[in-house]
Amino acid sequence: MAWYTMHNVIRSRFRTQVANALSLTTQYDNHVIDNPGNDNWCRLTILPGETKQVSIGAPSSNRERTVGVMIAQLFSPVQAGDGTILEIAESIRTAFKRVTDTGVVFQTPSLKRVGQQIDSWQINVECPFYADEIG
Repeated sequence: MAWYTMHNVIRSRFRTQVANALSLTTQYDNHVIDNPGNDNWCRLTILPGETKQVSIGAPSSNRERTVGVMIAQLFSPVQAGDGTILEIAESIRTAFKRVTDTGVVFQTPSLKRVGQQIDSWQINVECPFYADEIG
C-alpha cells in the first residue's frame, strides 16, 4: 500500500470515528489549528516504521509489509481532571482495536500517561498498525 494511501486511511478513520463524532479539535501532521483555549484537543501523529518483504513467491506476488504506530496525544486543561480525556481515549481504543480498514490492520491500542505539560494535562493513545502491498 502506498504511504499516502495508508496515511489517508488512518486520518479518515480517525476523523469520522473520533474527531467528528466527539467534536474533538484535532491537529493532523503539518496542519495548524486555532488555539483550543480551555477545551480538550488532540494531536494525531502517524509514524510509519520499516517496510520489509514478508513473503517470497512468483513475480508480482511478493508481499511487503509496512509497520507503524498511530499516536493520539490528548490534552485537557490543567486541574480539569482526567475523566473526559480518558473517555476520549476509550473512544479511540474502541474505534481502532483489532480492526482492518481498507487494508490497514490496527492492533491493540495502549494508554500512556504523560502528565502535566505547561498548561495542559496529557495522555497518549498509541495504536500499532501494519499494511501490506503485493507486487
